[in-house]
Amino acid sequence: PVPAPAAGQVRVKVQYAAVNPIDWKLMSGGLDGVCPCSFPYTPGFDISGVVDAVGDDVSDLAAGDAVVADLGLVETCCNPPPAAGCGGAFAEFAVLPAGLCAKRGGMAADAAAGLPLAGLTTYQALFTGEGSSFAGERLGDLKAGQKLLILGGSSATGAFAVQLAKNARATVAATASENLMPDGTTKKIDFVKSLGADQVIDYKSADWAEVLAGQEYDLIFDTVGLDEDLAKANKVLKKGGDFVSIANFNPESKSTDEVRFAVFLIKSTGAELSKLVQLADEGKLQVPVDSTVAFEDVPAALEKNMSFRSGGKIVVKVSA
Repeated sequence: PVPAPAAGQVRVKVQYAAVNPIDWKLMSGGLDGVCPCSFPYTPGFDISGVVDAVGDDVSDLAAGDAVVADLGLVETCCNPPPAAGCGGAFAEFAVLPAGLCAKRGGMAADAAAGLPLAGLTTYQALFTGEGSSFAGERLGDLKAGQKLLILGGSSATGAFAVQLAKNARATVAATASENLMPDGTTKKIDFVKSLGADQVIDYKSADWAEVLAGQEYDLIFDTVGLDEDLAKANKVLKKGGDFVSIANFNPESKSTDEVRFAVFLIKSTGAELSKLVQLADEGKLQVPVDSTVAFEDVPAALEKNMSFRSGGKIVVKVSA
């Protein structure tokens, strides 16, 4: 049966969804202690679609509104789970709190699906917003004139980070490789440069910690999760600088006198997502899309994402 929205909720007819690494990481059970995933579980968190029903006490959205949303990792993978279950994007309809939605503005429905989870994750990593670390502390606090290093610049979160940091008038360095993007001609290094990065380091031929040694960066945004990256961050960061990770969940990874370490999971919020949609509408933020696949090809899309072969978001067409 098609679920009905409760008070404060909306039901969205999903047009497009997007694949994220967390979709397949949840399947391993390895994150059960942080975000328990129980049945019913419908994979996926990113949706782009049209509101087709609203519950009581919803005043800012109406049937027919085109919206995007991150259904929420910690918001749905919890104990007890919400009535609609964990996740929910890879389905014809999704029921979620109205406060998680943002109106889509002028964004295309397919590209918009790739914005919510990765975009919000990046925004909170760089500026904190409504996010916080597992320790309840702030995340990044990037300001104009400061310097940011992105580990994994050609990933979706890395690509968003380059753009958001340049919009904030920060200096940006990033790591990438000479591997090709999905178009088969553009090198990942060149793609990251095209987004506005001031310096891109080929991590396969150079050590970023040596290239940038002593340059006193304010923030490192880690999308890769290697323990050795945290260990050598003090060579690049100013004393007390921030190392914010979305991938290093090693319990031994901690702050020191030289480096402040923070790891976190996104807090879903429609208010911050609306800011990102506005930037996209203004042409200041583009969503890197690897490919758009049919709904029946979701297993293959998850496998491709798991192999880290995608160059941007894999978008899933759910309905017309």
